[in-house]
Amino acid sequence: MLALSETIARGRGHIGETQLRAAGAVGVTDAEIAVVVGNLALNILTYYFNVLADTDIEWPVVTPHTDA
Repeated sequence: MLALSETIARGRGHIGETQLRAAGAVGVTDAEIAVVVGNLALNILTYYFNVLADTDIEWPVVTPHTDA
């Protein structure tokens, strides 16, 4: 489900039939896909509110890993 979540997030909600079939082939249900989408939406909305409110970061800043 992590790969599915990443595909949905990187595609900004756009996902191909191939990815959906691959998720179904490993047992991911429609309900689980809905939960993944809901969690992504909640995290994105929370991020936008924090950016808008200029929320102080209370944990160490993490630098994203770049693929070589």
